[in-house]
Amino acid sequence: MTRLALARWNNRWFLGLLAAGFVVLLALLEVTFLRFPSSRDSSGTGPKANVAIWFGSDGAGLFYLGLGLVYAGLYLWVASQSARSANSRRAGAACALAAAAVWLVVSVITNLLPALVLLRPLALLVVLGAPLIAGMLSAKVGGLARDAALAGFWCGLVIAVLIAAIGVGVDNVFATTLVHTSWSNDPTCPQPAGPALAGCEIGDDLGLVAVELTFLPIVWAGLGAIAGAVGTAASVPAFPRKTPDRAEISTSSADPDRPSSVRAPIIFSGIMLVLFLAEMILKLV
Repeated sequence: MTRLALARWNNRWFLGLLAAGFVVLLALLEVTFLRFPSSRDSSGTGPKANVAIWFGSDGAGLFYLGLGLVYAGLYLWVASQSARSANSRRAGAACALAAAAVWLVVSVITNLLPALVLLRPLALLVVLGAPLIAGMLSAKVGGLARDAALAGFWCGLVIAVLIAAIGVGVDNVFATTLVHTSWSNDPTCPQPAGPALAGCEIGDDLGLVAVELTFLPIVWAGLGAIAGAVGTAASVPAFPRKTPDRAEISTSSADPDRPSSVRAPIIFSGIMLVLFLAEMILKLV
């Protein structure tokens, strides 16, 4: 397989991973709305999001599915631009998959065996450590803090989708148990144990999904950059290795019209922040 063919395959694999994650997430949203209709009326910002007031419960469900498609479109667009930072993308995606696997296993175990709830902080540390490791690995190869920031960004992109799908899936699988355990003590959802309580709690979690999808790629890019800067400062090679990510510097200087590897992530981050600000101002989630 030639280098170009391998690069195309890797790009398609990355796009396929994100697309599959969103297909699962949107399917789980539809299942959630069918099982717990009241989840369309609650949100992470309060029990009375404006969408249900404006469009009714059924309209709110369609709106949130449409909003999920908007997120999916933005994620897939920025992922389609990732070929210019293939090394960073590879490191970020690998660390994200490993961290998401740990998160899934711990989520299932702690719901089956609540006595092992102390495993959750450990899983959170793994998730937080993923962009740090990705950033250090990418900076070690590329030698630039920018490479590390991109690795953290791609890590956040993947892990945001996977954790969102895991969270909604776990809520659905263990809803009948959670209404009698951790959810029963939540003062923000005073409903008695049953579908209404589950709908309120899952609705709150869906609001948090919007927060994750917006901020994880941005924050993880920062964590990756910090880790990369530390790693680069600790070990500066005498002759930096020229990788596809580093090679972009010389080619872009020769061709100023050639897009930078950081342009798409920056545009994506700006759009996501504006979208989230609109959601908060209008109380859509």
